[in-house]
Amino acid sequence: MPVKSVGFAIGNLRARENRLLKQSDMTQLLSAKNTDELANMLRDKGIGGENTAASDVPELLREDTEKLWRYLTENAPDMDYFAPFIYENDFHNYKAVLKAVIRGRDYENLLIVPAITEVSVIERAVKEKRFDLLPEYMQESAAEAYEVLAQTGDSQLSDCIIDAGCMTAKLNKAKEIKNEVILKLVTVSVFYSNMKAALRASKTGKSPSFIESALTETGVVSKKAMVNAAVSGEEKLLELLSSAVSVGGAEAAEAYKRSPGEFEKYADDRLINTAKKCKYITMGVEPLIGYMLARQAEIKDLRIIYSGVKTDQPTDRTRERLRELYG
Repeated sequence: MPVKSVGFAIGNLRARENRLLKQSDMTQLLSAKNTDELANMLRDKGIGGENTAASDVPELLREDTEKLWRYLTENAPDMDYFAPFIYENDFHNYKAVLKAVIRGRDYENLLIVPAITEVSVIERAVKEKRFDLLPEYMQESAAEAYEVLAQTGDSQLSDCIIDAGCMTAKLNKAKEIKNEVILKLVTVSVFYSNMKAALRASKTGKSPSFIESALTETGVVSKKAMVNAAVSGEEKLLELLSSAVSVGGAEAAEAYKRSPGEFEKYADDRLINTAKKCKYITMGVEPLIGYMLARQAEIKDLRIIYSGVKTDQPTDRTRERLRELYG
C-alpha cells in the first residue's frame, strides 16, 4: 500500500473528528436500561466493526479498537510515530504469554491489538528463554520478569518490572522521534504511570527494592527522588507530586487526597487535555495522534458505562467516573 501524504491524512481525518462522541452522547448511553439496549445504542452510533451484528458490548469495543487501528494504519504517513503508544500492547501481551506459559494456561483471550511484536515470537522467547528474539526495548525487563515469576511466583513484582520496562521504552522512543508534542504526551503518560505505581507501593508498604524495580525515569522528577519519597510514605510522595508543576502535579495531589479513583481520572484527563493541542496543528502527524488518543479515551468511557449498566450502578456514580472528552 502506498504511503499517504500528510495532507491526505489530515483531510480524511477532519470528517472523522466531527463524529467523535459528545457529552450528549454519553448522557444518552448512560440511560440504557440493560447491556442489550446499550449494545443497540452503540451500534447506532457506529461503534463496532463494519456491519457488525455483535450484541456483546465488550466485543463491539474490541471490534471498534481494531477498526481504529486499521484506519490509522491505512492513513498515517508513518506508523513509527505511533510506536510509543503501541508499546503498551506489546508489554501487556508479554505479561499474558509469560504467565500462561509458566502456569500452563491459555492466553488468547487476554491479548491486545495492535502490537509490534508477533505473539508467536513472544511465546518462543518465553519457552526457550531466548529473550534476544524480542525487540531490544523489551529484552531486559522481559528476562528479569521471567526470572522473578519462575523462581518466586511473585506475579505482582513481575508485572511491575514489565510495566517499568514499558515506561522506559515509551519515553526513549518518544525522544528518538524528536516530535515535541509526542514527547510531551508520552512524558505525561509515563510520569503518571510511575506515580500511580509509587503511590500503590507506598500505601502497601513495599520494600525499597520492590519500589526501585517498579519505577523508571520520567523526564519530570528523578527516579531516585520518587523512590526515596515512596519509601518515606504517601505524604512525602504527594509533596513530590505537587512540585511537578509542568504536568499539573498540585491538582493531581489534591485529586488523590479525595480518592485514588479521582487521581486516576485526573491523570487520564491531563493526557487528553494535553492532546487537544493536536487538533490545531494543520500539517503533521499530530492530529492523527490526537484522534487516536481521543478514540481510546472514548472506548475507556464506554467500558465504564458498560460496567455501570451491567452492575446496575446509579447513573450519577457512573457519570462521575467518566473521563473528559476530546471533542
